[in-house]
Amino acid sequence: MSEHQTPTCFDSVAMLARRFDPDAARGQEGEIQFFFSGTESGACYLRLTKTACTFHPGEALFPKLTLRVDCEVWKAILRGELTWEKAMMERHFLATGNFPLLAQMPRIFKIG
Repeated sequence: MSEHQTPTCFDSVAMLARRFDPDAARGQEGEIQFFFSGTESGACYLRLTKTACTFHPGEALFPKLTLRVDCEVWKAILRGELTWEKAMMERHFLATGNFPLLAQMPRIFKIG
């Protein structure tokens, strides 16, 4: 990706893996599944261990948390145009699974 290209939704999830803060995660382990719709559709997930986070394309077998989100909404959250809290409250994405992990994501991945 050149410096002038906007990262894809999948690139942005891969970047989250590099921003993972294991101290903020407090030992959370498991997969966070992302299903994107809109301009870029598809699936990817993050695998959290106590000390690391890795990006994977496709679907996790038993995700701890699943997010279904339009790609443009996701990019707006990561650019700071839409806060994580507002996106959750106004249901800009659908989340199922571990809601405490969902609430911790901004701290774990330094979102916003």
